[in-house]
Formats: sequence, C-alpha cells, structure tokens
Amino acid sequence: MELTDRLVVELIESVKQVLKRETSERLREVYLVGDIDKDSARQVIERMRELVNDNTRPITLYLNTAGGNVTDGLAVHDSIREIVSRGCEVTIVVQGMAYSMGSVLLQAASVGRRLAFPHAWIMIHEPAKWAGWQSTTAAQHHLDRLRQMQDQIYRILAKRSGRPLKQIIRDTRRNDFYLDARKALAYGLIDAIVESAADADTDLVARSEPLRHGQRPQEPNTARVAAAGEDQAARPDPADARPTNGRPPT
Repeated sequence: MELTDRLVVELIESVKQVLKRETSERLREVYLVGDIDKDSARQVIERMRELVNDNTRPITLYLNTAGGNVTDGLAVHDSIREIVSRGCEVTIVVQGMAYSMGSVLLQAASVGRRLAFPHAWIMIHEPAKWAGWQSTTAAQHHLDRLRQMQDQIYRILAKRSGRPLKQIIRDTRRNDFYLDARKALAYGLIDAIVESAADADTDLVARSEPLRHGQRPQEPNTARVAAAGEDQAARPDPADARPTNGRPPT
C-alpha cells in the first residue's frame, strides 16, 4: 500500500501517543524542590492533573522545600485532595525537609501515604510567619485574613496528625517547632519512614500496614520501615541552626 502524507502523519502521531502513554505509566513521579510559589505550584498541579487525566494509577510526589507562599501552597494541597477524591492514590515523600507550608502540603497525601526518608526534617510554626510576618501583632491590618489562614492551617494539621487543635496552636506559637523523621512519626505528621526510594514505591508500601504515631513496628531482618521510639515529639537542641522565615539554615 502506498503511503500518503496523511497516513505518514497519522502513523507518527500514533507512535507519539503510544510513547507518551508508556512514559506516563512508567514515570508517575512529581518533584517539588525549592520554594513554593506560583511557578512551582503551577508546575506540580499541571503535571499531577495530566497524570490523573491519563489514568488513576498511583502518583508519588517527592517534597524538599523550606516553604513559601501560603495561597500557592494551599492551591497545591487542595488540588491533590481533589485528585485523591477521584480515586487516585497520592503518596507524598519528604526527602530533605518539609518546612512551614511544606509541612501542610505533606498532609494532602492519601490516608497512610505521608512518608519520609530517615534523615528528613519537618517544621511547623505560626501561620503569621508563613505569610511573611514575624508575629500576629506585626500584621494588624491583615488580621481578618490572617485569622482565616490560621484556622485553615491549624485544622489541616490537627485533622491529619490526630493531635488536638489546642496542642497544634500551642506548639506552633512557641517559635519554630522542628521534628526529625522519627519524632514527626510520633507526632502524627507522617505515616511511615522509608529507607529507600524503592520502599516509597506505591505498590510496595501498599502491602505494608502504615505505622501510626506512637506505634512500634516489628523488626525482622528485612524490615523496611522504621518506627517512632518516643511517645512525645521534642525539638532539636536549641543550639542547632534554625532557618528564618521558613528558610533552611546555611
């Protein structure tokens, strides 16, 4: 059969669609590295929506951020929750850090799918600082908006961690509240600690019962998940360097 220009174009497009589908099925990973702003938020939202529109196979978001803009972060959070509501399992893995707004974004993952590598750090603090203000009193002319943001953030953290709302408010109002992976697990900000990227694979972890705060795992020789060894979260030594306005220490 003689190939016409139209048939050649159709053949090329068909091949492209097959390659796109195979790539989408193989690489269902999204990365948010750096500050949370309108550009990074748009990239994450667009990529995740593209993946879920192709099919509802699980998606993994790798997070390494010192925080950023509150409304941009909430846009990503709400977009992930909407994707989860469509029946797509979303795993969020902290590699490095999830500070400030990043700790809230972490809570958007599917039930039992908030994970962290062993040396990851989580930090929560007063929402006034996430908005760029150093204290509530420094933002008197923004009080109404600030109170609404505080209420949203506090309720997200309380709902997913299982901690009382009053405790979340108390812990975040006393400077920046840092937790390593084990303490974040005990506090309820993550569901499990994974030892490698392979362990964070959705199908692999799904076969393991996620760890809850205060729960110790069994420890066979091949154990892949580390448990929290403490009942209460504690902050690192005060001498440790701390970021300013959600920025990592230098």
